[in-house]
This record gives sequence, C-alpha cells and structure tokens, in this order.
Amino acid sequence: TRSLVNAWRLLRSGDLAGLGRRIVARVTRLGGNRPVRYGPWRDAHVVLTDQDRARIAGLAAGLSERPSFTLVVEVGADTDPGLLGSTLESAAAQAWPEWVAYLATDADLADGLTGDLTAAVAAVGDPRIRITGPEPQALGDWVAWVPVGDLLHEACLFALADGIAHSPGAAVAYTDNDHVDARGRFSLPHNKPDWNPDLLLGQDYLGGLVAYRGDVVAGAGVESAHERALRATGGLTGAEVLHVPHVLYSSRVDGADLSWTRGTHIRWPLPDPAPKVSVLIPSRDQGRLLERCVASLIGDDAVTDYPEIEIVLVDHESTEPRARAVIDALAADPAHTVVTFSGPFNFAAMVNRATEVATGEMFVLLNNDTEAISPGWLTEMVGHLSRPEVGVVGALLLFSDGTIQHAGVHPGVGGLMGHGHKHRRGDDPGYFGRLSVAHEVAAVTGACLGVTRANWERLGGLDEENLAVAYNDIDLCLRARAAGLRVVLTPHAVLHHHESVSRGFDDDPASNERLAGEVAAMRERWGDQLDVDPAYSPNLTLTGNDFNLAEHPRVEPVWIGSEDGIINHG
Repeated sequence: TRSLVNAWRLLRSGDLAGLGRRIVARVTRLGGNRPVRYGPWRDAHVVLTDQDRARIAGLAAGLSERPSFTLVVEVGADTDPGLLGSTLESAAAQAWPEWVAYLATDADLADGLTGDLTAAVAAVGDPRIRITGPEPQALGDWVAWVPVGDLLHEACLFALADGIAHSPGAAVAYTDNDHVDARGRFSLPHNKPDWNPDLLLGQDYLGGLVAYRGDVVAGAGVESAHERALRATGGLTGAEVLHVPHVLYSSRVDGADLSWTRGTHIRWPLPDPAPKVSVLIPSRDQGRLLERCVASLIGDDAVTDYPEIEIVLVDHESTEPRARAVIDALAADPAHTVVTFSGPFNFAAMVNRATEVATGEMFVLLNNDTEAISPGWLTEMVGHLSRPEVGVVGALLLFSDGTIQHAGVHPGVGGLMGHGHKHRRGDDPGYFGRLSVAHEVAAVTGACLGVTRANWERLGGLDEENLAVAYNDIDLCLRARAAGLRVVLTPHAVLHHHESVSRGFDDDPASNERLAGEVAAMRERWGDQLDVDPAYSPNLTLTGNDFNLAEHPRVEPVWIGSEDGIINHG
C-alpha cells in the first residue's frame, strides 16, 4: 500500500523523525483515537498556574522597556452591561500594569452612560477605565480595539509587552485566540500563521486582539477591523509585524457565527498584453495521462482559457504508441516544442533543459499526470506571478475523487515535508477559511509550479546535481523566500493530479539510496530552517496534515522556562 511504501522510503532515507511521526499518526487513526481535545489542552497550556503568575510578575518587573496600551472598547445604548463588565474585568486582571481602557461611546450615549452601563464600570472599580467620546483623545504607545464580550487572557498584555521589547522594529502585534460562548465555554482555537499579507488581503486572519503602534493608526476614522488592519500594515515588512503564537484572547461567538470561513477572492490583473507562458512537462510513456494533460491545455476541447500558451514537453525515452502520438503531434506544431532526454530519470535536469528552449516570459512546471479542470487556473497563476513581490505560485491539486492532494507544503508535517489539508474535500474552506483565499506557504509542489523567467534565472533553476528527483521544488521555494520573494498558494487555480501514476513509487534499493542522499542534501543546505514554517502554527500537530492541535506546543510562552532558568522567546 501507499502508506507502507512511504514508511519504507522514510526508513531507507534515514529520516527517522519523519518515520516516527507517520507511525504515530497511523496508529492514532487505526486505534480510533480522537484529535487532542481543546478543553484539556487549554487547561494544560493556556490557563495560568500560581507559579506562572509569580514568574510573569518577576519578568514584568524586570522589563526595562515599558510599552503602554490603550484598549478602545466601543459601547452604545444597546451594549449588554454583563458582557461589558466581563470584558473590563479581564482588562483589570492584566499582569501588565501599563494600560488604560477608553469606553468610546456612540452618538446615542452623548449624554453619558446609562445606569446599567455605569454600574458595570463601577463594579470593576479600576481607575484606568475611562469614558470618552466616539474617538479617544489621547492614545498610549500601542492601541487595540476590544469588542464588548471579548476577554483578554490575564497574561495577554504582558506577552505583547515582552514581545515588543524584544522586537524593537515592531509596528503591529497580534496573538492567537480562541472563542467563548454565552455559557462561558471556550472552543475553536485559532492558531495563526506568522505575518501573511496575502492571507490578510482575503480575510481578517489577524482577528482577536491586534495591537497597533500609535503612529500607524493615528488619524483613523470609523472603519472595520479588517480595514484597519489592511491600512495599518500596508507597506510593512515581516520584521514589523509581531506574532505571539499563544492563545491569549477569547473572541465572543454567538450561535453559529462562522464569519471566519468567508474570504474574498483577490483577482490580480494581467499585464497587457498577456505574457506568454511556457508550460514545461517532463514525460515518459503513459499516453493516456499525457493525452488528458495536453488536451486540457490546448486544442478544441481545452479547459484552459489562457490566450498565450507554449508547451515544452521533455520526452524521456517514450516508446508507448499512444504517448508517441501525442509527442509527435506536439513536435509537428510550430507553436510547441519537444525536447528529448536520455539516461536516468532526473526531473530537475529535464525541467532545466526545457527552460533553455522555452520562449515564454513565465514558466509553469506541470506533471504529465495533471489535468486542468478550471478554465481560469492559468490566468489566476499569471496574475500572482505578475506581482514583483511574488517568486513562486502553486495551485490547488485534487485527486481523481475530488479530494485534496496538494494545498501547500509544510515542513516537518508527516516527515521532512507534508501537504496540508490532504484528503479533505476539494471544496473544503480549509483551516479557518484558509483555502478560500490565496496565501503564503513555505513551499508548493513542482507538480504545478509557476515562476517568471526572470526569477528562474535569478534563483538558478532546479538543483539537478543534488536533488535530481525529490525536494528540488521545495529547495527552489526556500531559495525564493531567502531572496525575499513570496511563495503563494492560490486555491483558485484548480487541477486534478493523479499522483505518482506516471512513475509509481520509488521503492528499489537504488531509489532509496538516492532519496537518502537528497534528504541529506536538504538537511545540510537548510538545517533548522526545515523545521520552521511561518505558515503553520507551532501549536498544530506534525503527525498529520489535518491542522489538529499538537499535544505539546513547540514554542512555549515566555514565562515557561527550562529547568536551568533559560527563557524561550520563541
């Protein structure tokens, strides 16, 4: 079976950590064990102990930098006094003392708070809670808007202050959050990625508590939280957006409030005229698959609607008559090119040879076992590739049964690399709606990978010497990110991928030896970077691709130190 073959490959490659994660995941599924339940996980990793509180107090007292926070709580005549009281009590319980809360009243409260609201404020009894008009007149170093009913974890502002103190360039800071219902039950933890501007364009993934340095929100008028986030972060770099990857805030949720599942499809315009795209297809035999792949791109029955396509097919010693018919037809068409390749299979070398004869301004690497099923997939990819900040673009790939095969690659998941959301339904919105919008990922598969000619030449193509078959696509993505370029996964470019049908699985001794060398090459080249994924929270499991909770977070809060007293700033 595929699972046994994959396990054998990991064992022979020497990736014992990856093999261990796969075994744990498999045993969990076979044993019927459920994913980690949030209630016990929250008790263990979110709720503070007295020892935690004592440690936080000591750390807070020792911080030389003392950022102050203004909490803006918007209230109106219909504000629930009980919910307001709960929110203010969570502010008053903060371990970090440098804060003030402004109750920003609307026009209906021009003459002051109603009796019930006044009583709710008085019951908290904290002089740092003040009443103002619709817009606070004076703001602290940092400003955060807190909806009535939401709750701040008692270490929330301290964790932000500590993070800000250790990130002097930060202009925006956000935390993870869960949700609390009318009965006070906590659920739905949103373990967020690090700064992901493409994701933010399509949805307000920052959500929860977002603290803004005063100067980036100065002069703000009435706007939604998403509008505020977009305006404040416009032009910021990743170093200026601080993510504290711990659940430190609880957003009020009523009933079936699933607004986080919605996202906006941002359509990036094509240059005029549309750039020519060279679709690079390495292939050997498997005529039926190749036929379907090519027919979905060009010809009378083509699914793809992009106007300027050149196919560059790299033929690796094909002899099958059905495959030869497709190859010969392409060779006879002056709009397309066939390159012959001999010798051992070397995906990277085949693609590199294709780029040497390609005439397009953009390249799309495409497996011969893929099939376009959405007309605008290539237009979508080219739109993203036309953005100067984007280096590599990947697509949503589905198995023949319509379930997800690829929706981005996450280092460390299920081995050296794993595919997120794998085997979910093709129309699944993904973890907190992530598959409803384009977003940055650590890497994408070379089965369908777009890159401009300019960036291909800048990055040096695929490594055909050390990564002939496996991980050459991942290596390209990591080099793109190291060069300051984004790797974007768009779920709006959808294709079928009949995975590994064309070549099968590598399970012979020579292939396993080659794979072991490729794993070693990746480890030597990228080291610890292979264990860090800015698009995948350290609170999520590495033993599966389902975005479930990890049993233990891989990054502990600052107040959780090792036995020798070393503090982990993550």
